[in-house]
Amino acid sequence: MNKITHLTLFLGIVSALAGGALAFANQLTAPIIAENEAKAAAENLMVMYPELDPAAIEKVDISGIDSKTIEEVYRYGDCLIFKMSVSGYKEGTTFLVSINVNDKTIDNFQAISNGDTKGIGSQVMDEPFKEGLLGKDASQDLDTISGATVSSSAVVNGIHEAANAVDQLKGE
Repeated sequence: MNKITHLTLFLGIVSALAGGALAFANQLTAPIIAENEAKAAAENLMVMYPELDPAAIEKVDISGIDSKTIEEVYRYGDCLIFKMSVSGYKEGTTFLVSINVNDKTIDNFQAISNGDTKGIGSQVMDEPFKEGLLGKDASQDLDTISGATVSSSAVVNGIHEAANAVDQLKGE
């Protein structure tokens, strides 16, 4: 019985030390990770708006939004920029969509990544799909891609979800 108690104490002490070491490492690296994530977000926004001054963007609190696809929201002028990840045919699409808060028109769209079938579902990354979205009302019917309906419908549904969230976020 004495041996079991010693082993239990030994494992408890080792676990506590390991947990403490991991917490310390996390404390050291968390600011660096956050800074790198902020830089990556700024770079994606700069692709959409090359003239963007990073100081002109404001991250919006989305804690009141019940969404599985909206990851982050930024305010830039009269627009809310939504970073979204939607399911597609295979792995889905991550994209940014900028919606004007005054009239809910799509000001800009930038696909970041797509894991769907190359040449079919990946067409949501192409310029013709983007051009078909720009200037349209984000809450109305939007065109999908023939032959890539699952992938493009997921993106369109995500845009509709972002349009619905505009009303909740535009006053914040």
